[in-house]
Amino acid sequence: MNHAPKTTEVFDDLIAALTEIRDGYVLDERRFTNPLDVAEGFRYVGQAIAAASELFIEGDPEHPRFASIVTPARKLQGDNPDAIYHFARVTGANTYRVSGRIEQQCYTSFTVHGAADDGGMAGPLLGDVNDRDFEVGADGSYEVVFSADQPGGDTPGNWVELHPDAHSIIVRSYYQLEQSAQNNSAIDVDIDIRCLSVEGPPPPLDDATLSGRMAEAVAFLRQVTVGQNLPDPDASPSVPFVSEIPNDVAKPFSFRDSGMPVPGAADIFYSMGRWNLGADEALVMTGRLPAGPFVNVMLWNRHMQTLDYRDRQSSLNGAQIDVDADGTYRIVVADRPAPPAGSGITNWLDTGGHPEGTIFWRFLLPETDPEKPHCEVVTMDSLT
Repeated sequence: MNHAPKTTEVFDDLIAALTEIRDGYVLDERRFTNPLDVAEGFRYVGQAIAAASELFIEGDPEHPRFASIVTPARKLQGDNPDAIYHFARVTGANTYRVSGRIEQQCYTSFTVHGAADDGGMAGPLLGDVNDRDFEVGADGSYEVVFSADQPGGDTPGNWVELHPDAHSIIVRSYYQLEQSAQNNSAIDVDIDIRCLSVEGPPPPLDDATLSGRMAEAVAFLRQVTVGQNLPDPDASPSVPFVSEIPNDVAKPFSFRDSGMPVPGAADIFYSMGRWNLGADEALVMTGRLPAGPFVNVMLWNRHMQTLDYRDRQSSLNGAQIDVDADGTYRIVVADRPAPPAGSGITNWLDTGGHPEGTIFWRFLLPETDPEKPHCEVVTMDSLT
């Protein structure tokens, strides 16, 4: 007798999904023909499985916890070496209290999301608040309540209205430090979430509960792999901050007040493009950084994963970017671990053997709209 028939059915779907992902994503030559992209694709699927398990199979809206979305060994959906992200499953019917402490963060935000129609990690943005909006104690501590109705009486902390369709809360903790946060073992985000609507421990796991969570995990796996659009050189980008021109990035764009159902942070201007360089070529980006608490730029592979940032320089934040006396920067992207001797180049991004990939900028709460970085392809010889 099968004592978990619903979960067995979903588990069979998981097995089928892995076959679909192998053939329709990793080995699909419409997507990837470079052996490096294929090898990294199989590694990416393993990391996505780990995320699916922790975020969804272990995600209990009645007894939630904040789970790390990405780490140096689990990269997905455009991770960031200078940020630590957390995710918790919630429902709009419950009341939650989040407590924490801000220490070295230059920015902390909470975004509330609905369920994604395609099974993705985060659907439409239903609410957001950052540490400029809520009270923080002298010691950095805070409490924020998420609920449908504003608390009355002496309820401590601040309040965020929880939409009836709320499905998840994502926390962004940004750090603008000389050593990127994901490389610094001393950095630990002090944060917790408790559901105030439910008393006592969770009941023993049952077939219906586990199958529902596993179904969300399988939908997530499909969305972050076969659910990603096939490359179409003739298609226009679906969001304004993506450049259509190789070796260029777009004008920075913010989702705030855009009306677009995209799960991006409302406080950030994004700019994105692709490099496609020969072995003897480099891409030079120049511009001026706007005043603000945080900015960074990084390189992703074809699976929206940051390149190696522990042993190579594949990202730079505002504390790491050398700026000239006139306030301008010059950043070089090339397939070398270090700039040429005597070149005087101090801002360097190493493509780590990837002939193409994505360049991604973030400008957080800039005092003025960020200008578009100027991009130019040059020969490596011209850098010496």
